Amino acid sequence: MDGNPWEEHAEAFARFVERRERVDLARDPIIATMLAQLGDIAGREALDACCGEGFFSRVLAARGARVTAVDRSARLIAMARAKDPEGEIDFRVGDLSRPLPELAGRFGLIGSHLALNDVADYRGFAGALAAAAAPGARLVLAFNNPYSSVVRGHIADYFASGALGVYGGLWQQGIKAHYYHRTLEDYLDAFLDAGFRLAKLADVPDRADSASALPEGARFPRFMVLAFDRG
Repeated sequence: MDGNPWEEHAEAFARFVERRERVDLARDPIIATMLAQLGDIAGREALDACCGEGFFSRVLAARGARVTAVDRSARLIAMARAKDPEGEIDFRVGDLSRPLPELAGRFGLIGSHLALNDVADYRGFAGALAAAAAPGARLVLAFNNPYSSVVRGHIADYFASGALGVYGGLWQQGIKAHYYHRTLEDYLDAFLDAGFRLAKLADVPDRADSASALPEGARFPRFMVLAFDRG
Protein backbone atom coordinates (compact mmCIF):
# COMPACT_ATOMS: atom_id res chain seq x y z
CA MET A 1 0.00 0.00 0.00
CA ASP A 2 1.83 3.09 -1.25
CA GLY A 3 1.80 6.46 0.47
CA ASN A 4 -0.07 7.38 3.63
CA PRO A 5 -3.84 7.65 3.08
CA TRP A 6 -4.30 9.15 6.55
CA GLU A 7 -2.01 12.02 5.57
CA GLU A 8 -3.75 12.47 2.22
CA HIS A 9 -7.26 12.41 3.72
CA ALA A 10 -6.46 13.95 7.10
CA GLU A 11 -9.19 16.60 7.05
CA ALA A 12 -11.92 14.18 6.01
CA PHE A 13 -10.79 11.65 8.60
CA ALA A 14 -10.76 14.29 11.33
CA ARG A 15 -14.36 15.23 10.48
CA PHE A 16 -15.32 11.55 10.58
CA VAL A 17 -13.80 11.12 14.05
CA GLU A 18 -15.30 14.38 15.32
CA ARG A 19 -18.80 13.04 14.72
CA ARG A 20 -17.95 10.00 16.87
CA GLU A 21 -16.49 12.18 19.60
CA ARG A 22 -19.69 14.20 19.92
CA VAL A 23 -21.74 11.17 20.97
CA ASP A 24 -21.83 9.70 24.47
CA LEU A 25 -18.58 7.75 24.76
CA ALA A 26 -20.16 5.60 27.44
CA ARG A 27 -22.14 4.02 24.59
CA ASP A 28 -18.98 3.16 22.65
CA PRO A 29 -18.26 -0.52 23.40
CA ILE A 30 -14.70 -0.31 22.05
CA ILE A 31 -13.73 2.59 24.31
CA ALA A 32 -15.46 0.98 27.30
CA THR A 33 -13.63 -2.32 26.75
CA MET A 34 -10.26 -0.63 26.30
CA LEU A 35 -10.65 1.44 29.45
CA ALA A 36 -11.74 -1.61 31.44
CA GLN A 37 -8.59 -3.45 30.36
CA LEU A 38 -6.30 -0.49 31.02
CA GLY A 39 -7.60 -0.19 34.58
CA ASP A 40 -6.88 2.84 36.78
CA ILE A 41 -5.07 5.30 34.52
CA ALA A 42 -5.07 8.45 36.65
CA GLY A 43 -1.55 9.79 37.05
CA ARG A 44 -0.02 7.04 34.91
CA GLU A 45 2.36 7.51 31.98
CA ALA A 46 0.43 6.37 28.90
CA LEU A 47 1.34 6.02 25.23
CA ASP A 48 -1.32 6.35 22.54
CA ALA A 49 0.24 4.37 19.67
CA CYS A 50 -0.78 5.54 16.18
CA CYS A 51 -2.96 8.26 17.69
CA GLY A 52 -4.30 9.87 14.50
CA GLU A 53 -5.88 13.22 15.34
CA GLY A 54 -5.84 12.41 19.03
CA PHE A 55 -9.28 10.97 19.73
CA PHE A 56 -8.17 8.27 22.16
CA SER A 57 -5.39 10.48 23.53
CA ARG A 58 -8.04 12.94 24.71
CA VAL A 59 -10.06 10.11 26.26
CA LEU A 60 -7.01 9.04 28.27
CA ALA A 61 -6.06 12.59 29.28
CA ALA A 62 -9.61 13.36 30.42
CA ARG A 63 -9.28 10.45 32.84
CA GLY A 64 -6.07 11.75 34.34
CA ALA A 65 -3.34 9.95 32.39
CA ARG A 66 -0.12 11.74 31.38
CA VAL A 67 -0.29 11.03 27.66
CA THR A 68 2.35 10.85 24.97
CA ALA A 69 0.83 10.25 21.54
CA VAL A 70 2.64 9.24 18.36
CA ASP A 71 1.54 9.06 14.73
CA ARG A 72 3.43 9.15 11.46
CA SER A 73 1.00 11.62 9.84
CA ALA A 74 2.27 15.15 10.44
CA ARG A 75 -1.07 16.60 9.34
CA LEU A 76 -3.04 14.54 11.85
CA ILE A 77 -0.60 15.44 14.62
CA ALA A 78 -1.02 19.13 13.78
CA MET A 79 -4.80 18.72 14.08
CA ALA A 80 -4.38 16.87 17.39
CA ARG A 81 -2.26 19.71 18.80
CA ALA A 82 -4.86 22.25 17.68
CA LYS A 83 -7.47 20.38 19.74
CA ASP A 84 -5.17 20.48 22.78
CA PRO A 85 -4.39 24.22 23.07
CA GLU A 86 -3.14 23.86 26.66
CA GLY A 87 -0.54 21.32 25.52
CA GLU A 88 -1.58 18.73 28.08
CA ILE A 89 -0.77 15.89 25.65
CA ASP A 90 2.69 15.37 24.17
CA PHE A 91 1.87 14.79 20.50
CA ARG A 92 4.79 13.59 18.37
CA VAL A 93 5.35 12.67 14.75
CA GLY A 94 7.02 9.27 14.57
CA ASP A 95 6.95 5.85 12.95
CA LEU A 96 6.18 3.16 15.51
CA SER A 97 7.11 0.43 13.08
CA ARG A 98 10.52 0.68 14.70
CA PRO A 99 11.58 1.58 18.26
CA LEU A 100 11.95 5.25 19.15
CA PRO A 101 14.91 5.49 21.56
CA GLU A 102 13.53 8.54 23.38
CA LEU A 103 10.49 6.48 24.46
CA ALA A 104 12.37 3.40 25.66
CA GLY A 105 10.92 1.84 28.81
CA ARG A 106 8.79 4.86 29.69
CA PHE A 107 5.20 3.65 29.75
CA GLY A 108 3.18 1.62 32.21
CA LEU A 109 0.16 1.86 29.93
CA ILE A 110 -0.02 1.64 26.13
CA GLY A 111 -3.22 1.87 24.11
CA SER A 112 -3.87 1.68 20.39
CA HIS A 113 -7.38 2.45 19.14
CA LEU A 114 -8.30 0.96 15.74
CA ALA A 115 -4.82 1.35 14.25
CA LEU A 116 -3.26 -2.12 14.24
CA ASN A 117 -4.93 -3.05 10.94
CA ASP A 118 -3.27 -0.06 9.27
CA VAL A 119 0.31 -1.00 10.16
CA ALA A 120 2.17 -2.74 7.35
CA ASP A 121 5.07 -3.88 9.56
CA TYR A 122 2.96 -5.28 12.39
CA ARG A 123 5.91 -7.23 13.83
CA GLY A 124 8.00 -4.07 13.91
CA PHE A 125 5.08 -2.35 15.64
CA ALA A 126 4.94 -5.07 18.30
CA GLY A 127 8.67 -4.73 18.87
CA ALA A 128 8.49 -0.93 19.12
CA LEU A 129 5.71 -1.10 21.71
CA ALA A 130 7.67 -3.68 23.68
CA ALA A 131 10.65 -1.33 23.68
CA ALA A 132 8.50 1.56 24.93
CA ALA A 133 6.88 -0.51 27.68
CA ALA A 134 8.09 -0.44 31.27
CA PRO A 135 8.38 -3.79 33.07
CA GLY A 136 4.89 -5.00 33.93
CA ALA A 137 3.23 -2.55 31.52
CA ARG A 138 -0.28 -3.17 30.22
CA LEU A 139 -0.86 -2.94 26.45
CA VAL A 140 -4.41 -2.76 25.07
CA LEU A 141 -5.10 -2.97 21.32
CA ALA A 142 -8.48 -2.47 19.67
CA PHE A 143 -8.80 -3.49 16.03
CA ASN A 144 -11.13 -5.01 13.48
CA ASN A 145 -11.78 -8.67 14.25
CA PRO A 146 -9.71 -10.59 11.66
CA TYR A 147 -12.56 -13.04 11.09
CA SER A 148 -14.93 -10.19 10.23
CA SER A 149 -12.91 -9.56 7.06
CA VAL A 150 -14.39 -12.76 5.63
CA VAL A 151 -17.82 -12.47 7.25
CA ARG A 152 -18.26 -8.96 5.83
CA GLY A 153 -16.99 -9.95 2.38
CA HIS A 154 -13.81 -7.85 2.39
CA ILE A 155 -11.45 -10.85 2.10
CA ALA A 156 -12.23 -14.21 0.50
CA ASP A 157 -9.31 -16.17 1.97
CA TYR A 158 -8.83 -15.73 5.71
CA PHE A 159 -5.31 -17.16 5.49
CA ALA A 160 -4.19 -14.62 2.86
CA SER A 161 -2.19 -12.61 5.39
CA GLY A 162 -1.27 -9.20 4.02
CA ALA A 163 -4.24 -8.97 1.66
CA LEU A 164 -5.81 -5.52 1.43
CA GLY A 165 -9.33 -4.86 2.64
CA VAL A 166 -11.45 -1.72 2.26
CA TYR A 167 -12.90 0.36 5.09
CA GLY A 168 -16.42 0.63 3.68
CA GLY A 169 -17.62 3.39 6.01
CA LEU A 170 -14.57 5.53 5.37
CA TRP A 171 -14.75 5.09 1.61
CA GLN A 172 -18.32 6.38 1.74
CA GLN A 173 -16.89 9.54 3.30
CA GLY A 174 -14.29 9.88 0.54
CA ILE A 175 -11.44 8.48 2.64
CA LYS A 176 -9.75 6.00 0.32
CA ALA A 177 -8.06 3.88 2.95
CA HIS A 178 -7.27 0.18 2.87
CA TYR A 179 -6.28 -2.05 5.73
CA TYR A 180 -3.96 -5.03 5.97
CA HIS A 181 -5.68 -8.29 6.74
CA ARG A 182 -3.80 -10.52 9.17
CA THR A 183 -4.91 -13.67 10.90
CA LEU A 184 -5.43 -13.62 14.64
CA GLU A 185 -2.56 -16.10 14.88
CA ASP A 186 -0.28 -13.61 13.10
CA TYR A 187 -1.06 -10.87 15.59
CA LEU A 188 -0.76 -13.08 18.66
CA ASP A 189 2.56 -14.50 17.49
CA ALA A 190 3.94 -11.01 16.85
CA PHE A 191 3.18 -9.67 20.33
CA LEU A 192 4.06 -12.86 22.17
CA ASP A 193 7.38 -13.03 20.31
CA ALA A 194 8.03 -9.41 21.31
CA GLY A 195 7.87 -10.37 24.97
CA PHE A 196 4.25 -9.67 25.87
CA ARG A 197 1.98 -12.09 27.73
CA LEU A 198 -1.68 -12.35 26.71
CA ALA A 199 -3.98 -11.22 29.53
CA LYS A 200 -7.38 -10.93 27.80
CA LEU A 201 -9.13 -11.40 24.45
CA ALA A 202 -12.44 -9.54 24.31
CA ASP A 203 -14.96 -9.72 21.47
CA VAL A 204 -16.64 -6.37 20.87
CA PRO A 205 -19.86 -5.99 18.85
CA ASP A 206 -20.96 -2.92 16.95
CA ARG A 207 -23.25 -0.50 18.70
CA ALA A 208 -26.86 -1.65 18.57
CA ASP A 209 -27.76 1.11 16.09
CA SER A 210 -24.91 0.36 13.67
CA ALA A 211 -25.56 -0.89 10.17
CA SER A 212 -24.61 -4.52 9.59
CA ALA A 213 -23.89 -6.67 6.57
CA LEU A 214 -25.22 -9.71 8.45
CA PRO A 215 -28.73 -11.11 8.11
CA GLU A 216 -31.33 -9.53 10.36
CA GLY A 217 -31.03 -10.85 13.89
CA ALA A 218 -27.48 -12.19 13.42
CA ARG A 219 -24.72 -10.97 15.72
CA PHE A 220 -20.98 -11.08 15.22
CA PRO A 221 -18.06 -9.36 16.98
CA ARG A 222 -16.88 -6.87 14.39
CA PHE A 223 -14.10 -5.67 16.70
CA MET A 224 -11.63 -7.28 19.05
CA VAL A 225 -9.59 -6.02 22.00
CA LEU A 226 -6.39 -7.75 23.06
CA ALA A 227 -4.74 -6.95 26.40
CA PHE A 228 -1.13 -7.94 27.04
CA ASP A 229 1.23 -7.56 29.97
CA ARG A 230 4.94 -6.90 29.50
CA GLY A 231 6.96 -9.59 31.17
